[in-house]
Amino acid sequence: MSLNENDIREWPRAGGWHLDPQTGHRVRPGDGLEIGDRVTLGDGVSFGDGVTIGDAVTLGDGAVIGDGTTLGSGVHVGPNVRVGDGVTIGNDVALGSAVRIGDGATVGDRASIGQRSRIGDGAEVDAGIRIADNVVVPDGALVAL
Repeated sequence: MSLNENDIREWPRAGGWHLDPQTGHRVRPGDGLEIGDRVTLGDGVSFGDGVTIGDAVTLGDGAVIGDGTTLGSGVHVGPNVRVGDGVTIGNDVALGSAVRIGDGATVGDRASIGQRSRIGDGAEVDAGIRIADNVVVPDGALVAL
């Protein structure tokens, strides 16, 4: 079943959060949120406005997804990940825990970003690239094969 922000807004509320009736997890939807099928939302997930989430996506506890961001299908977002505004993340991407993706960045299909790594504003990570843990990709950089 796909969801949108209106579906989530119908869930019970507690302290400014909407509570998933199946899991009890707290979720904060933004306006214009579109969520695909078979999506798993961790506790404390927050979405900005105009976010699109593909099918078969997992969002870990405490993940924050910024305004106008798109996550493709099959994406795994670890706990405490922060994704900025206007970010595009391709299909089958893995983001480790505590990753930071800057505003306007792009992560290509099948890429993997290791734990605690930071992708700068406007940076581009090409398809299939594997970034190790604790790596900083500067603003505007291109990571390619």
